[in-house]
Amino acid sequence: MPSEPMGANRAAKAAGYRHFKHFLESYGLRLYNPDDVEEGKNILRGMGYNV
Repeated sequence: MPSEPMGANRAAKAAGYRHFKHFLESYGLRLYNPDDVEEGKNILRGMGYNV
């Protein structure tokens, strides 16, 4: 059974970042770019987070 989805901020914090913006910036991505936000979520999914 899949786990409940969590927010991107919560997943980023669980991964050791201050918040999702900090997570994105560590990968050279920007919060104001929708494609970057989706890529960041895909990275979190690849790490095993259900976002």
